[in-house]
Amino acid sequence: MNSKRKLMNTSNVIVGLWLCAMFTIFPLIYNDFYFDILQTKFYTVLILTILMILALIVISGFGGGFKSFFEKLNSKGFSVWFKEEFDIWDICVMIFLAMTVLSTLFSGRVIIEAILGNKGRYSGLILISLYVAIYFIVSRFFSFSKLYFIIFLAVSIPICIFGYTDYFNMDILHFKEKISQEQWSIFTSTIGNINTYTAVLAFYIAISGTLFITSPLDDGKNGGESAGKLVFYYIIMFMNFIALTMGTSDNGYLTLAAFFGLMPFIAFKKMEGVRRFILTIFTYLLGIRIMKIINTVFEGKVLGISGLYDFISDFKYLDIVIVFFAVAVIAMYFVAYKNKKNTKENETLLRILRYIWLALLAAAFLGLILLGVRINSNVAEAASKYGSLANYFIFNDSWGTFRGYIWRAAIEEYMKFPLLHKIVGSGPDTFGIYIGLLRNDEMTSITGQFFDATHNEYIQFLFTIGPVATIAYILSLILPSIKAFRTKIADLKDGTILPYLYACAMAVICYATQAVVNLNLPVVTPLLWIFFGLMAALLRNKGDIENG
Repeated sequence: MNSKRKLMNTSNVIVGLWLCAMFTIFPLIYNDFYFDILQTKFYTVLILTILMILALIVISGFGGGFKSFFEKLNSKGFSVWFKEEFDIWDICVMIFLAMTVLSTLFSGRVIIEAILGNKGRYSGLILISLYVAIYFIVSRFFSFSKLYFIIFLAVSIPICIFGYTDYFNMDILHFKEKISQEQWSIFTSTIGNINTYTAVLAFYIAISGTLFITSPLDDGKNGGESAGKLVFYYIIMFMNFIALTMGTSDNGYLTLAAFFGLMPFIAFKKMEGVRRFILTIFTYLLGIRIMKIINTVFEGKVLGISGLYDFISDFKYLDIVIVFFAVAVIAMYFVAYKNKKNTKENETLLRILRYIWLALLAAAFLGLILLGVRINSNVAEAASKYGSLANYFIFNDSWGTFRGYIWRAAIEEYMKFPLLHKIVGSGPDTFGIYIGLLRNDEMTSITGQFFDATHNEYIQFLFTIGPVATIAYILSLILPSIKAFRTKIADLKDGTILPYLYACAMAVICYATQAVVNLNLPVVTPLLWIFFGLMAALLRNKGDIENG
């Protein structure tokens, strides 16, 4: 084995160990319960990532990695090397970081806070730089093994179980002893705030659900998954569906909208994918029905569900819908069993199903717009007719627990910026500083609380690091996800990684969707950059492939 190969293998091991630590230690670690959960997660990702970077630097130094890099650069020339090495989304990430650096440099008297993020949610220049480093390291040095995904999903089991016990007000680890009982319902598991909890669950649902739906069953020829692994993916998915409902945060429905809305475009490439997708819908609805039973049997002993979860669980035809999907699943698998000798896929039918699903999505989107217009045309009548459901369509200051107010305030204050700061923003994670100076009295009188973040990742980035960085960030997530969803087995050197590529893309999109109403936090966002890096690595399809 030559020295370059040894260096690459050692780098793969270092990154693999870091991934295992981030998939196990990071989600579970805590110090002073919920009181310093944000700082604990921040320092965990900071320390683990710096250790990984230092180890890679040392290995590259002793292994001749730097020398090899410069020799390659000199032989090919910078222009050729750059075109070969970087995709369009890599360039978007570079622009995102460059604009963040400029934003920091022009942040003036709050430059220290912009670097550290210590007056916000620790998402300053340091953490953003670490995220970018994570992306490029993982996308270049990740050596694929299914084991990483198994480890990641397995850790969701204690996270879910802890969430279940919190829902039953058990507090088995004494996390809530020192907080007021009125706040018990807004903190859960080893994650913290329920909005952050559901954002973390989005990753587990996206990965387990996508792998369950798209992974072929191993028949000894296709290199698919064993029946045991498929059952494992199904159980994890079901557990996280229940946990998402018990999280009682409506943010989770954006995750579900992205997951169920986009899944058919990759699942409906095979009839087995169609069957498992229908089974997944049945499973989710069954979970909602189980929650309804739990809330009825243990009334007064559980936190209870609200919002859209309560609306769906109270739907009078829910049982009929569940039975319908159960019959559909049984019928589809019965037909598949009868035709098991005919393994040829009906490509025309599958294509028609994808078009039908696209039409259904378009119709649903149009229907929501029309419903919103109708509700806003007569709010009083809509409130009596649609009840609490109408509140989701009436956008005012109180919408989304006063997200309506803080979004409006953020955009209004951004529009008052001088030209320079309209371009580069106020500085990373400095929103809380400025909004406190500019709107504190108004904010507290209208909302009764102080917002140090916009509760919308994209508006937050627009305000703090500017439109160029925000657009670059959005494109860096969307472009590789589109390519991943359009990838076929023939496009990859090893077709067995395709479901995992789909899973990483789905995880990125689910996060990006719920980020419309959520925060960029070191409790959850590191997982985004990890799966973003994994997706890029699988699209590059370089390095060793381990059949773990």
